[in-house]
Amino acid sequence: MKKIDQVKKLIQRYYLEDDRTWIIGYSGGKDSSLVIKLVLSAIKETPISARKSIQIMFCDTGVEIPIFSDYISKSLLKIEEECQLYGIDVKSRAVRPKLDNRYFVKVIGRGYPPPTNKFRWCTDKLRIDPIQVALKEISSDEALVVLGTRYEESNERGKILAKYATDKPLIFDQAGHSRTKLFCPIANFSIEEVWENLLELEFPESVDIGKITEIYEKISGECPIVRLPDANPCSKGRFGCWTCTVVRQDKATQNLVKNGYQNLKPLLIFRNWLVEIRDKTDYRCSIRRNGIKGLGPFRLSARQKILRKLLEVQDASGFELISSVEIHRIKELWRDDRFSKNYFEDWEAKHLANKYSRLATARG
Repeated sequence: MKKIDQVKKLIQRYYLEDDRTWIIGYSGGKDSSLVIKLVLSAIKETPISARKSIQIMFCDTGVEIPIFSDYISKSLLKIEEECQLYGIDVKSRAVRPKLDNRYFVKVIGRGYPPPTNKFRWCTDKLRIDPIQVALKEISSDEALVVLGTRYEESNERGKILAKYATDKPLIFDQAGHSRTKLFCPIANFSIEEVWENLLELEFPESVDIGKITEIYEKISGECPIVRLPDANPCSKGRFGCWTCTVVRQDKATQNLVKNGYQNLKPLLIFRNWLVEIRDKTDYRCSIRRNGIKGLGPFRLSARQKILRKLLEVQDASGFELISSVEIHRIKELWRDDRFSKNYFEDWEAKHLANKYSRLATARG
């Protein structure tokens, strides 16, 4: 039996064995697209009377590369419509972080530095937490989340999968969330097998392999059906955040600009500027929020400058990059800092003033 047929049989077995809610995580990329095709193809072969509703979730961080967000939204609508024709109840939804956890509210409102490998606050706040909140809203019981995670994605991803593997084939625990089980049907697939099976599986047709291939060609500069370097989830063949500062260079956006998406160029310039100013002392407070000396949050003057530049980029690109609700919340946080007894810039100013006053007194 072919590998793909074995996986489909396993999907059918898990799907029919209990009433657990199934949620498929979808990013629009090759791996999650294959998972959509595999799961829906397997369900299509089950008795209609035994079928249960499937939820497809897209985590909209608010800083996804804009052209991908548009593609994903259209794809989800088409998937829902096509599945209805075959008696498969599919509901999709975009989940977003809480207002105070959104990227620009954190960076511009609270003064968080853009994420690094050492301080990668974005993963939990922008992706994991919103999904967990949505899962609780959907089901009070244990849920099964179906993901396109693979061992070969990176050494780190392989170690995590191995650590949380269970006795059930391709079922994994999720760290810190005991009520959520992860089902990763393509965990053992190579990149070549992902592309081969995307081509082989015909249903649903709304998962457009031609469009996916075109996008990967433009973000990686290579034909993904032949070879797609993708050893890291934030490598050049990725669907991710245009603000990502965890990687040294945003090759995805760079290649998209080179391939004709000139309206993304202002976003790329802004992202690179964030990297430049991230650790500059004249942009950051010298006191952390816990009162300890060290590189602290962005100064209020720096946050105001970042917002001005972001709004300029929004106008130049034509994309909505920040909402009026987020701007309102940012200004509330600025006000809270400005009138706080522990406001860092005031503390530093007073500290320096006292220091020079003592020196002047000593000399006098």
